[in-house]
Amino acid sequence: MPYIVGVDIGTQGIKAVALDENLRPAARVYAETSVSSPRPGWVEHDAEAVWWRGFCHAVEKLLAELPNRDILGVGCSGIAPCMLPVAADGKPLRPAILYGIDTRCRDEVLEMTEILGEETVLKLNKRPLTTQSVGPKILWFRKHEPELFRQTTRVFSATNYVINRLTNAFVIDRPQACEMAPFYSYDIGDWDDRVLDTFDIPRSMLPEIRRSYEAAGVITSAAAKECGLPEGIPVTTATVDAFAEFISTGAYSQGEAAVIYGTTGVIALTTDKLPVMKDIWIFPHPLFDDHYLAIGAMAATAALTKWFRDNFGDLEKLMEQRVNRSAYEFLSDQAAAVPAGSEGLLALPYFNGERTPIADPLASGVIMGLTTYHTRAHVYRALLESAAYGFRHHLDLFENYGFSVQQVTACGGGAKSSLWVQIVSDVTGFDQIRPCVSLGSDVGTAYLVARTVGWIDSFSSLKERLSGDALATITADPAARATYDGYYKVYRSLYGSIKDEMHALAALQR
Repeated sequence: MPYIVGVDIGTQGIKAVALDENLRPAARVYAETSVSSPRPGWVEHDAEAVWWRGFCHAVEKLLAELPNRDILGVGCSGIAPCMLPVAADGKPLRPAILYGIDTRCRDEVLEMTEILGEETVLKLNKRPLTTQSVGPKILWFRKHEPELFRQTTRVFSATNYVINRLTNAFVIDRPQACEMAPFYSYDIGDWDDRVLDTFDIPRSMLPEIRRSYEAAGVITSAAAKECGLPEGIPVTTATVDAFAEFISTGAYSQGEAAVIYGTTGVIALTTDKLPVMKDIWIFPHPLFDDHYLAIGAMAATAALTKWFRDNFGDLEKLMEQRVNRSAYEFLSDQAAAVPAGSEGLLALPYFNGERTPIADPLASGVIMGLTTYHTRAHVYRALLESAAYGFRHHLDLFENYGFSVQQVTACGGGAKSSLWVQIVSDVTGFDQIRPCVSLGSDVGTAYLVARTVGWIDSFSSLKERLSGDALATITADPAARATYDGYYKVYRSLYGSIKDEMHALAALQR
């Protein structure tokens, strides 16, 4: 039986899946990876060790679980946008600067906005520049590491770095290209030469733009020897990890939203509108040329639960080693016994600054209302609730912009927690669908590969196939919603009340 392979490079781990001709997982693997934070506000990956070697290791583990190596195609999605400068010999010149959780380019965001003018930025990009944007990261690199910048010939993100190692192609899909702001123009659907000239960035430093499901090239003999995949099979251009996760849900129709409980939280909605928005992001749709994705992107969701587990969950981690249950399940069991609202405890989830909707890299996490009565379980539940308040904030903004949310699908690693999904439904008032099939960015990437190799002729046909799968629905509890309404009001006012103090603490930290 032949297979297709989808791989996803995440912030803290790599996933890989092999799908059979029925688009069902035949094998699936996961491996944790390391992320580096050499200074406050800096978050980096060693591209060679984490991206390429991690990809090869994941593929090796995956192939070991298959009865044969009849692989017809492969794709790799990943975290984006990242800024990895590469020399003419193809070697990275420094660790990759990661997406918006790395906030070092705050000054360059202001500088580029001032040079271009806010109106020009909004016309080009349909949203302001932030520390998520690649342009300011390149400017920071040129300013602070000029000798390395002079050696740079190309700039990569995670996905197209792996593709380049596999095929020698230098490509990127449109959704990732628009995150290389301000160099991409929505109006022309390509790099804007005037902006490149303004900042003296050669066009050759940026990749060729392809559709997410187009082939980037084929695996070279050298890459085949390193990763174990067959030489000559097509490699799909692929896309951002969050969008690949979205693709796995089948929520492609107008008004269908997906809430992605990942290391960073994403809420994505298919729309045919293209408004200019300062607090929500808009992207070209990875599947359809005439639609867009409205995106809310929180800097920390499952990163909060991992932070809590790593620093305060030693007992749960010990129990995880002795029984077949994760530390997160034990923590959720304890948090489930705490009433809605965590008995007066409220958290702001800005542990890594925040991307949308406040676009404040200097924002920080808050746990408010602590008393000697509160326990670890209260704090853990308050962190889960803080992410739920953040998702509700975005859903409110979607409504304000006239986006109609008809259906919400839960996905991502954190969606395995029934408690967390229930809390989000109770806070937002939206029921959530959890498809009883495999979801994930690796699966969504494999669906793109299925289109590349001709296993599906359209994503509409894929949606029809997925719609036949069983669904579970998490139903919002009106009584809990009534309780959460009061806490949400405090949540919405708290950041504005202490924003100046957050910034003062950030200055002291620097």
